[in-house]
Amino acid sequence: MNRIVVGEIMHESSSFAKFLTEEENFRRTLMWYEKEDVWKLCEIGMKDYLTGIMETGKDRGLEISPCFCAFASPSGVISAACFESLKKHFFDGIDNEKQIDGFCLALHGAGVSECTPDVEGSILEELCSRYGRNIPLVMTLDPHANITYKMTELATVLIPSKLYPHTDTYETGRKAADILHGILEGKVHPTMHVERIEMLIPITKGCTYEEPMKSVIEKCMQAEQIEGVLDCSFAQGFPYSDIEECGAAVVVTTDNKPELARKIAVEIAGYIIERKRDFISDCLTVTEGVDKAEQFLCGKAEMVVMNEVSDNPGAGTPGDGTYLLRELIKRDIGKTCCGAVIDKEAVEQAVASGAGTTVDIRLGGKTDDMHGEPIELKNAYVKSICDGKYNLLSAMTHDQPVNFGTCVRLTVGNVDIVVASNGFQVMDDGLFSLLGINVKEYKIVAVKSAQHFKAYFKNMTKHIITVDSPGISTGRLEELPFRHIPRPIFPIDM
Repeated sequence: MNRIVVGEIMHESSSFAKFLTEEENFRRTLMWYEKEDVWKLCEIGMKDYLTGIMETGKDRGLEISPCFCAFASPSGVISAACFESLKKHFFDGIDNEKQIDGFCLALHGAGVSECTPDVEGSILEELCSRYGRNIPLVMTLDPHANITYKMTELATVLIPSKLYPHTDTYETGRKAADILHGILEGKVHPTMHVERIEMLIPITKGCTYEEPMKSVIEKCMQAEQIEGVLDCSFAQGFPYSDIEECGAAVVVTTDNKPELARKIAVEIAGYIIERKRDFISDCLTVTEGVDKAEQFLCGKAEMVVMNEVSDNPGAGTPGDGTYLLRELIKRDIGKTCCGAVIDKEAVEQAVASGAGTTVDIRLGGKTDDMHGEPIELKNAYVKSICDGKYNLLSAMTHDQPVNFGTCVRLTVGNVDIVVASNGFQVMDDGLFSLLGINVKEYKIVAVKSAQHFKAYFKNMTKHIITVDSPGISTGRLEELPFRHIPRPIFPIDM
């Protein structure tokens, strides 16, 4: 029986976030498991890259040897001390007493540390140093991976998932396990080509339900119908990691057909370059967005969902931006809710006051000067308090445990505000429900997210409005203080 080592270190690092990411950021997400405890992810029914790898590998008769799993919500660059700790837990978790026939890993592809701009490449480099270059190494990636030369050189196969929202992570893990199984059986001889594109794609244009990305993914899926093609994916890149190898790439893996891999990757890259202007962000301002929401409601829309893309904790922002919330409070539209504003200080003040009381609170705008000034709330009603823990309800990593920390529901006029202690983006209505908010009863539901919320909320409404206020995950990339990205690059150098 072939034995494979599986593991995960998952982090999307924003170079523009004010604070470094520390070990505590990983541990508080409830996604820190060591050695055999990693199997608990399968036991709770979670569906993501790693569980797809483990369950499929087991079904194929492989001996699965998990070493480590750590996930942190996107945030700032990983501190040197944190990265060293992550690597220590990862490598200490590998059982070297028995033969290792392969590695199948779930890594992100946009990890940045104080000590390296290429977290994933650094991990691969140490694996190859310890175990040699002859052991096959298959790695799944987030579609927002910045695929580096080191990753391309050291991995046997790289498999980015395709969809955004990332609802195909489990299937991507299954594919990775199948390819590794085929390699170990001598039935698959992968040849990979990575075609890099000098483009930064804002998260405002990344949704694969919508154009222009929808057509790109259709081309990738069509290519996979060609005989000998094992995988064809488009890595959008993560433009908020300000590194020299930041950018998009087409990744094609074939079964011993290198010229076919290159041909397909070059053709799809050419198609994307031809349509590059379609990837320029064109979101509404906050004022325009709320105006449009009111128009929908006057037209008898039952619910409008608004998302503030520029303060998306899923891209490493502080989550305490106030631009959209301030406008919603000003308009005071009946049955409005908004969340989650990340403000631990405000939560602690509301908890100290107690449910059923009123309190004066300075809310949000405390992390930096990019996401708006604090809002001075007078006589905000503390409606409810919860611990902020539940398992995701969305098809996006379904059943993943999340921890928003202690949370409160504040009511100001007609607006219910969800305030959380820990940074995490809203992907479903689970946190709202914990605080007694049934979003189906609301006219406006505002969330801090870019695209992932759509996997859940698109089934509730036809009216989704994206607004782009100032913030470090803005779609207006030309406004960000880049220092290291390759130049020239589209759309900054148009």
